[in-house]
Amino acid sequence: MKVGPLESLRSAIIELDEDRSLALANELLAQEGVTPHSILTVCQDALRVVGERYEREEYFISGLIMAGELFKEVLEIVQPSYEQMAHGESTGTILLGTVAKDIHDIGKNLFATSLRSYGFDVVDLGVDVSPERFLDEVRRTKAGVVCLSGLITIAFDGMKRTTDLLRAHERQLGYCPPVVLGGAIVDGRVCEYVGADSWSTDAVEGVRICQRLLGDRTG
Repeated sequence: MKVGPLESLRSAIIELDEDRSLALANELLAQEGVTPHSILTVCQDALRVVGERYEREEYFISGLIMAGELFKEVLEIVQPSYEQMAHGESTGTILLGTVAKDIHDIGKNLFATSLRSYGFDVVDLGVDVSPERFLDEVRRTKAGVVCLSGLITIAFDGMKRTTDLLRAHERQLGYCPPVVLGGAIVDGRVCEYVGADSWSTDAVEGVRICQRLLGDRTG
């Protein structure tokens, strides 16, 4: 059975083949009918498989790191096409960052790219962001939604402290922006613990959530 280029890209990343992965990413961008999102979706799935192989001790930590770097390189190739898709007036401002004590950024970067492709202005604070920094940036930007990213359990505390701090300063800010959580280990229980408004483990679903929350606010 003939394997399509998207599946070939998935296999190349799983096999940690850098040259083939980047060549396929460029080839796919040039193909009619292939969207940047479909490329990144395949990459996400490949990372999941690499993670499962690491858990089964089929890959070492070096393989996990290399897969993450491959994803970043593909993201750099795809991002300009995402930005070209964004046009017209801004959909709104999203404040985004990985919370304190967590330095993972692959999922956050993918989400930021997805948001920009849908016309959002994104203020990306990077990684290991303190609750106080989030508060200062909400005060400065008047962001419509605050998105907190995390990939390790210790991030839950940073998410909760950030959300609590924003809530405590609602009167001073003049409003309280909705908080959305993101990350592979986030679920409804974590959302309830943190006191956030919503959560997602998927970049495009996260975009839809931000669109809905901003619509509710402006409506």
